[in-house]
Amino acid sequence: LNAGDIVSVTATFSESVIVDSASGTPTLTLVVGSTDRTATYASGSGSAPLVFQYTIQAGETDSDGISFGANVLALNNGTIKDAAGNDATITHSSVAANTSYKVDTTAPTVSSVAITSATGIQNNLLNVGDNVSVTATFSESVIVDNASGTPTLTLAVGDDNQTATYTSGSGGTTLVFKYTIQAGETDSNGISIGANVLALNSGTIKDATGNNATLTHSALTDNASYKVDTTAPTANFSTATDDVGTVQGALTSGNTTDDTALVLSGTNESGSSVKVYNGSTELGAATVSGTSWSYSATVANGTTYQFNVRETDLAGNTSAATSNLAVTGDTAAPTANFTAATDDIGTVQG
Repeated sequence: LNAGDIVSVTATFSESVIVDSASGTPTLTLVVGSTDRTATYASGSGSAPLVFQYTIQAGETDSDGISFGANVLALNNGTIKDAAGNDATITHSSVAANTSYKVDTTAPTVSSVAITSATGIQNNLLNVGDNVSVTATFSESVIVDNASGTPTLTLAVGDDNQTATYTSGSGGTTLVFKYTIQAGETDSNGISIGANVLALNSGTIKDATGNNATLTHSALTDNASYKVDTTAPTANFSTATDDVGTVQGALTSGNTTDDTALVLSGTNESGSSVKVYNGSTELGAATVSGTSWSYSATVANGTTYQFNVRETDLAGNTSAATSNLAVTGDTAAPTANFTAATDDIGTVQG
């Protein structure tokens, strides 16, 4: 029962009775919680059952159910008699707490709001398409009605406000709201939530009694476990170094090399991984140290390689491939050709 609900109590007599309330209206005392409340005679004169009614007031609570003690029916200067004029005997037994008539006039409140999980998260970083779940915990079980609108909760992602939408939890104490990370979003400090950003959006959140939930709540500061990075790194392939033979040094695209273990190198974002390719064929993962990477590429004689690299950051963003560096292996010495010694002087030549 909620504030404004009317409770009807029926007192049934052994025969039809007549109520005269000209000088006072009979009453019946109810126990709501630990407080006595007065139900007033409403109808039934001329019959055996008399109906008494009480309107539930704001602030009342009875988690066990309304009860009433023995002999709490009072005339209050009125009369209850049979048709012959005999005064009714108004003693009666008590009624224990009736669990079918509990009283709850207290609105549920928000105990906390927290980011509780995310799909696809890597290294505390969220990327495009990852789903963030935010849980609003209430003081009691609540029921969500989203027939006319779905409740929302506003997140601060970087400098922008984004809307998480209610997805589940009706009937329990925790409601879950979800938001999908979009391309171009960045939050290097972590997603935060302002105070009082839970909105009904034409829906309702109520307890089982029908009390509207109070939606005010505290703010949640930047959560470093849920940073956002949707920007792909730029891969850097700076050098291919030949350190074998008489001709050594950095190569440019189109060069040949006699180095069969050519060292490729470049720079990267801290924490990124780098993979090396020959055209579109992956050769392997580079060795990363801080913000630098290196890779020893096998070069075969007579084969032309189109070396390029791609970098993947901690959030899982992968760069475009670098431009190809074309290198041809040349480890075979040239073959000298001596075909003739020609005498072209004097009478005997050839």
